[in-house]
Amino acid sequence: MATNSYFRNFDAKNDQELLHSIVTESIKVTGYDVNYIPRTLVNEDTILGEDSISEYKDAYSVEMFIKSVDGFEGEGDLVSKFGLEVRDQIIFSLSRRAWEGLDIGTRPKEGDLIYFGLTSKLFQIMFVEHELPFYQAGALPTFDLTCELFTYSDEALDTGIDTVDDIEREQSFVRTFELSGISGTFTVGETVTGGTSAITGEVARWDSATSYLYLINMTGTFTLTEIITGATSLATGTYATKITTDETTETLSTIDAGTSDKVSSSKQFEIDADSVFDFTEGNPFGDNP
Repeated sequence: MATNSYFRNFDAKNDQELLHSIVTESIKVTGYDVNYIPRTLVNEDTILGEDSISEYKDAYSVEMFIKSVDGFEGEGDLVSKFGLEVRDQIIFSLSRRAWEGLDIGTRPKEGDLIYFGLTSKLFQIMFVEHELPFYQAGALPTFDLTCELFTYSDEALDTGIDTVDDIEREQSFVRTFELSGISGTFTVGETVTGGTSAITGEVARWDSATSYLYLINMTGTFTLTEIITGATSLATGTYATKITTDETTETLSTIDAGTSDKVSSSKQFEIDADSVFDFTEGNPFGDNP
């Protein structure tokens, strides 16, 4: 037996448009302005579907509604063998019309970021639910974005939002160089280039008192005694001494705090292992004579 032809529950265009308008307006009234930051894949691993050097270059302001009304969800704060972990979760509702107005894709994607200015926290989208509420009036008016606190792992952040971009500057692994024959003042964020090697890096900090140049996002290794030039400031200096080694896992945060991250330094594990195991011994059962 067919449904009643006088009641159009799933294909009434006027009702669907009304639903979209009501939901969009409700989020505008009760929601918060956030910044949606899409991820750009640089070198994707097609087998694992990962990209360890993702970039976040743009930020789009959009209104979202917080469905987590009782505070952050998830596993909360816990202490594991890796130290203190914060696993706060939050669910944002995004109007489809607001999303379409951004014109950056068919739907939000897992891996993209959301900067929530009210808490000054950066969240990563873990899952996008696109069927809630389930075809109300035959329409899907919202996306529900389940997010967790973003764990920074040396990605490039150039969004134009100072609070977000400072994460890269403070948390990226830095290489420290002592310069001589300095002319001018290097500026934070500019690209510097080696005159001989053509290797580039981004200035995280310039300390004129010690002549230390702190660089992140380096593309290789400078040649000793070559001249390093800033692209914006046109400042120059001769590379005299490398203060940190390539294995050092220092960030500006750890340098300022006077600490070092020994847990993430594989070089330290290698040094400690050399004092316990004798790797010069051969394997008589497996090595070729």
